[in-house]
Amino acid sequence: MRKFLPFFLLAVTLIRLSDSYGRILFDKKPESLNGSDKKHNSSQNKEDQNFDLSYSIEPFYDINVFRFNVILEFQSEKSGEIQILLPGNTADWEDKSGVKFLKALSPGTSILDTERPEVKTIKYIPGSPVKICYQIEQTHQDEITFDNHYMPIITKRYFHVFSDMFFVIPIWSLTKEFNIRIAWNHLPSNWNILNSFGVNQKMQDLNIQLWKFKHAVFAGGDFRIVQKLDGTVPLYFGIRGSWGFTDDQICDLSRDIISGERKFWNEDASTRLEIILPVEGYEVQIAETRSDAISLFLSPMRKIDYRLKHSLARDYFQNWIADGIAYAEPQPLVYWFQKGFSNYYARLILLRTGLITLDEYVDDFNTVLDRYFTSPMRYEKNERLVKEYWTDPDLQMLPSLRGDIFAHNLNYDIIRNSQAGKSLDDLMRDLYNRCHTESLIISNGSLSAMIRYYAGDAALAHLMRTLNSKVETKVVPGALGPCFQLEIQAYRRFWILGEYYEVPIFRYIDRNNRTLNCIGWFQIN
Repeated sequence: MRKFLPFFLLAVTLIRLSDSYGRILFDKKPESLNGSDKKHNSSQNKEDQNFDLSYSIEPFYDINVFRFNVILEFQSEKSGEIQILLPGNTADWEDKSGVKFLKALSPGTSILDTERPEVKTIKYIPGSPVKICYQIEQTHQDEITFDNHYMPIITKRYFHVFSDMFFVIPIWSLTKEFNIRIAWNHLPSNWNILNSFGVNQKMQDLNIQLWKFKHAVFAGGDFRIVQKLDGTVPLYFGIRGSWGFTDDQICDLSRDIISGERKFWNEDASTRLEIILPVEGYEVQIAETRSDAISLFLSPMRKIDYRLKHSLARDYFQNWIADGIAYAEPQPLVYWFQKGFSNYYARLILLRTGLITLDEYVDDFNTVLDRYFTSPMRYEKNERLVKEYWTDPDLQMLPSLRGDIFAHNLNYDIIRNSQAGKSLDDLMRDLYNRCHTESLIISNGSLSAMIRYYAGDAALAHLMRTLNSKVETKVVPGALGPCFQLEIQAYRRFWILGEYYEVPIFRYIDRNNRTLNCIGWFQIN
């Protein structure tokens, strides 16, 4: 037994030092995370010389933690200095960042701290490739919840990460296109890989704007992969968990929504991937829109209902009006358009595709009216959103509610102004085309010009007065077409006490005598 004791002590020592990843692995084998891969990495480096960014990723099994090793290589500039942004750019970065063992691999390269912990300065030999490495791990041990769903999920069974919470990225122009290579090495053979740019591709060569890469989602593991076709366009779904619906039911719903929105824009699908994961809680649903993808988190036994349909349709629509479209800063000033118009079109496209009824449409809009006209923020100026949007829940709801009402009003004003020749649909498609062909930047100024052209000066004046003055918006009585009338419900907050509300509500003029005009107003084919 004595002759085996030194070997046992050596093994124990290596295990204890496994956390010292940079000191053990990289000091001796800087070209590879694994000695057997040295030849592969060497040949890959030659190919990577044509890439602006190259990421080589593989699993690292520690005693109690499963991590990813990442080697980043990028072409340097002549200055000899550049800043990088570490994953997890949040206010409490040091508590939530999963980055470990950040280390320089290329000769003459050093990594220096800055005043911001998530930003580092890299000094290097001008003109030579820069190579760094790091590990990243899951920082929370709990199940997925509303509070941590956006953080990296990295386990031995699967992973789900957003780019800005996983990749170290040089601080370059977000609008410039770069050649980016992503290589996933030594993953378990039974894992499925899926991300914003493809399914089951372990090596991907991308030529995209940096913002789109930074806004992507990556996942892999024991996901169930489902493919659906919208005509000839393939849509992919990666699913874990079970709910009160089958895989086919949720995938068919999403496909029908995507198809309806493709028809609206008369273009190819902007979202081709949906990832569905279980989340703790009761009736919880969270949708994160990403580049060409949506991550949907649903609590167990969640069923397909109106709220889930509207959430999916809204988030898919937001992906359309975010893809390749630039917004002026500060963006909260145009949230009434981004969020409010997405709410409006989510409901409208669900109606047009037959996924909801006209009654459900009207009931939901009446709910919006009730929430807006009883909101303590309904008189607030738009500019207050710039500093307080993320700190006040009531203020967060204001752009969505206000913009939804604006959209209904503008649709009516455009139809009337054009003598039924155009609708809000025409303004949206025109705006979308100008953003892509003329590099139009969406701001209150550019939106005002479009609104004046399509709806007239009076419609624009009312909208701007609501945004810039302490007045609540008005609802156009004909906003839902000829089959509905606007009534006012008056009540106090606490029966006979509290604030006095006057809430508009739409009702059928004659529920038993519905005509084609009722659905024709909504352009239902």
